[in-house]
Amino acid sequence: MSQSLAPTVPEIDDEASARQDEIARLKQEVFLLETLMDNSPDSIYFKDLNSRFTRINRYAAARFGVGEPALAVGRTDFDYFTDEHAAQAFRDEQEIICTGQPLVNVEEKETKPDGGVLWVSTTKMPLRDSAGNIVGTFGISRDITQRKQFEDQLEHQAFFDTLTQLPNRALFMNRLQHLFHRAQRAQGDLLFAVLYLDVDRFKGVNDGLGHQAGDDLLVEIARRLERCVRPSDTLARLGGDEFTILLEDIASEVDATRIADRIQKELSVPFSVHGQEVFSSASLGIALSSSHYQRPEDMLRDSDIAMYRAKASGRSRHQVFDVDMHQRAVSLLRLETDLRRAIERREFVPYYQPIIDLETRRLRGFEALARWLHPTRGLVMPDVFIPVAEETGLIGPLGDFMLVEACRQMRKWQRQYARDPALCISVNVSTRQLAQSDVAEQVRRVLLETGLDPACLTLEITESALMQNLKSGADVIQRLHDMAVRLHIDDFGTGYSSLSYLHNFPVHTLKVDKSFVSRMEDAPNQAEIVKAIVSLAQNLGMEVTAEGVETNAQADALQDLHCTNAQGFLFSRPLPAAEAERLIVDGLPPY
Repeated sequence: MSQSLAPTVPEIDDEASARQDEIARLKQEVFLLETLMDNSPDSIYFKDLNSRFTRINRYAAARFGVGEPALAVGRTDFDYFTDEHAAQAFRDEQEIICTGQPLVNVEEKETKPDGGVLWVSTTKMPLRDSAGNIVGTFGISRDITQRKQFEDQLEHQAFFDTLTQLPNRALFMNRLQHLFHRAQRAQGDLLFAVLYLDVDRFKGVNDGLGHQAGDDLLVEIARRLERCVRPSDTLARLGGDEFTILLEDIASEVDATRIADRIQKELSVPFSVHGQEVFSSASLGIALSSSHYQRPEDMLRDSDIAMYRAKASGRSRHQVFDVDMHQRAVSLLRLETDLRRAIERREFVPYYQPIIDLETRRLRGFEALARWLHPTRGLVMPDVFIPVAEETGLIGPLGDFMLVEACRQMRKWQRQYARDPALCISVNVSTRQLAQSDVAEQVRRVLLETGLDPACLTLEITESALMQNLKSGADVIQRLHDMAVRLHIDDFGTGYSSLSYLHNFPVHTLKVDKSFVSRMEDAPNQAEIVKAIVSLAQNLGMEVTAEGVETNAQADALQDLHCTNAQGFLFSRPLPAAEAERLIVDGLPPY
């Protein structure tokens, strides 16, 4: 009897159970995959060989604006994005299908037809069937819009000025460097220019109206400057009240100066700042690429040098850089360096110019004048180093040195050569020194150290310096007066030409500037000016000292006007201490 080969009932049940378990497992995997797709914060999509969507997740559907994912099946990127973006996506997918190579983490800017923009990081890979054949592509796109906005914000902060929203120094130099590379490729056929602009008297707005008003003015200036340049040019704020302009592809120097003139005209119209009418102007320096620069920094430097030249020439104007300016700037830098060392090495010496009583023609005292015995340049005159000392702040220690040395020398002469009245010494006080709150205490300390009678010390202050420090100067001068130190107003008539301050300060003497004295013989009106100053001083109970007297005729005319004292080359040039001492011993030479 043959044995049956049919499976037994338990075996059939086991196979059915296994199939059911497999189906359940597959359903669970599908459920998990669908859950993953529909809850993913990224866009997930599958496409066929023609880049038509075969499936997308719910996030992608929401991004496409189609509601249900099934509605996107059979459609392409051209249905949801601009043609440019859709065409690029199609090219990428066709390359993946041809090469089998994925694209990983590619940052894309997706622009919708309605203008909406989204930045995504996309990874696309080939989609294969069970036999390994490529049947399409699938991709994942992550929204990185917020990150890109943050990066753009950081980039903006790095390359743009927060106040005016103009490019800053970093971006300006980047564009200038790029232009240098272009010029090198053009082999000299490309001409461009850098304009360096500094707002004139901007500090007055800050001091008078406050820093907020100053900031508002800078913003308004930036907007006006934008109207003066072409879209291809770069306008930047370097900081403070300084701006730069990069003029690309100009035909000649005339184009650059024309822009400078346009800026001057634009800024000449008054501004309204916090209800206050404010007038402004600018000094501009221009550097042209035709000077064959090798580095962008040098071109910016030279435009800055030219700007300072324009400012020194009277402001509210422009100046084109030339080689002589750079040589002067280098010389000035060396002079500043030497000047700092000179103070440390005590290379300065006082020279003494006698002050004469015009009535008796006797010596009344001396004015101490600084001279610099430079180790290689020899004797350097004040008109060379005093402006540099003023600008760099070195005038303070230089002035302190001169005060100490002059007082010490005068006290030494007084001990050796007693006279009645005693000889006096005059020392110049700079604007910076007058602005120091402790200047009176410094003078007191020097007088105590040297033993000089305060009544034998005269401090000479220029009219313009006094007017620039009216408030602080009034307090300092009153304290000096209380100490019995005398005060002379130097260069009278050349400053603000205001007489009201003479009633407010304990001034002892007015010094007539040499520019008036030198023209007394040839210009009657100059003689009238001197006469008016002498008359004014007499009415106010002051003395008058005339500077720059060079001829006997001038001395006689001043004596006829009852001018009290005089000094100048007629009597003596400024002399070293040893030679000045001979005047005390032997008297003045005939003149």
